[in-house]
Amino acid sequence: MRSSGRSQRVAVFVDGSNLYHAIKSYYRGGMLDYGRLLEAAVEDRELLRATFYIVEKQESDDSPGARSFVYNLNRFGYKVRSKPLIVHETLSPDGEKSVSHKGDWDMGIVMDMVRLAAHADVYVLVSGDGDYVEAIEYLQSECGIRVEVISAAQCTSQALLDICDRHTDLGEIPGLFKEPRSALKAGRPAAE
Repeated sequence: MRSSGRSQRVAVFVDGSNLYHAIKSYYRGGMLDYGRLLEAAVEDRELLRATFYIVEKQESDDSPGARSFVYNLNRFGYKVRSKPLIVHETLSPDGEKSVSHKGDWDMGIVMDMVRLAAHADVYVLVSGDGDYVEAIEYLQSECGIRVEVISAAQCTSQALLDICDRHTDLGEIPGLFKEPRSALKAGRPAAE
């Protein structure tokens, strides 16, 4: 039997790409407070590990924005795992160029979840991606892990909502979104 309350060990897994697209699509690109996100995920329980998974464009190896973002995530308590975005360019038989992008952490996140299962009581997955359903079913039934999901409800797989032990909508977390600096300077609210 797993621990309860304060003695529960919590591991947080943030699918950065999924979170980015949810914020962009449903929260008008609001500025998310990543420290507050971690507080909401952990609550009054013991944090075992928080991992933030990102896919980076390889425009410039050391862009200051990317370094600053990773530094801030580390400062908030996240371990950051990063991989490059892979761009595939192909030509059709009639000479049309087609570009596709590949870069997700689904399998990496699942493997980290499986590796950590003997050490945690609760997992908090920050993603709305239904690709995690099979792994969650396994972790719940075979490992006794409680799996909670934090995501934008509007873009969360119904299968994920059905299988998780608890769902929290990003919009329901008090203080999660900060006003952009330009809105603060102008004295107007960020979301209108």
